[in-house]
Amino acid sequence: MAASTMATADAQLVARLAKLFDEHDAGVPDALLQRQFGSEYERLAQVLNQMLEKRRLTILRAADGSLVYKMVSEEKANKLQGLSREQELIYQEIRKSGNRGIWTRKIKVETGVQQQVLTKTLKLLEQRQLIKSVKSVTSRAKKLYMLFEEVPATEITGGAWYTEGEFDHEFVNGMSQFIHSFIIRLESVTLKSIEDAVRVSGISRVELSRADVQQIVDTLEYDGAIEKIHGFENEIRIDDEGHSYRKSPTMDTPKFVTDTPCGVCPIAAQCCEGGAISSATCIYMQEWLKLNNLDF
Repeated sequence: MAASTMATADAQLVARLAKLFDEHDAGVPDALLQRQFGSEYERLAQVLNQMLEKRRLTILRAADGSLVYKMVSEEKANKLQGLSREQELIYQEIRKSGNRGIWTRKIKVETGVQQQVLTKTLKLLEQRQLIKSVKSVTSRAKKLYMLFEEVPATEITGGAWYTEGEFDHEFVNGMSQFIHSFIIRLESVTLKSIEDAVRVSGISRVELSRADVQQIVDTLEYDGAIEKIHGFENEIRIDDEGHSYRKSPTMDTPKFVTDTPCGVCPIAAQCCEGGAISSATCIYMQEWLKLNNLDF
């Protein structure tokens, strides 16, 4: 009867613990467990140890050094079964690298394992789909390792504008042309409307963030193809940041020989300083110097 009661109590502890893990995807701090379970914490510690032995739990350290427990799926727990101490060290070192990954050389330095053991372990972990290798756009000859489920950081992949580690000029040019045409067609647009248009069009084979779209818009602005409008101007739509974009106004650049009065004057040969015909008395020159035809 006592054994049955104890088993029921443990089952209740596990149920409460599972609920906490569901509510905290990033992990449950040890301090929170102590507060939630109070006098039952000592019994809970036994449950935690059992879960650790079965690989259903992993222990992390927060920035302040405190312990954090994180649940491991049953599928992943099965993959972790049977790892040796050295293999476990290598796996944990890769896990700590997050989405930035880690070079093999650094793994070797941090764990102190022999190269042969490291090579075999990396192959084993990849076969079990616990880790994966990726190449960085800054050093394509080397491999970085990270957990299988991690999404590589932008500085590793190069972001949306890179395909298999190579800058995709065709994709960027196509996106630039689409956004430029969209701005010209609507006369003035906000960044959000550009972002929505890109998403609806299906022109991009990858999901673009607002920062990605902003990069293209900024490039068009730097190239002089569009301009940013600050504040509310002539009932033009603006976004939450107080600006929008429109096509850059065209400005005729003067052709300095043919556009000046002297360049087309039939009696220019008779023009001289102090003479009857001179630039000082020329009414055409005075009109031209007003620059009335230029719209700055």
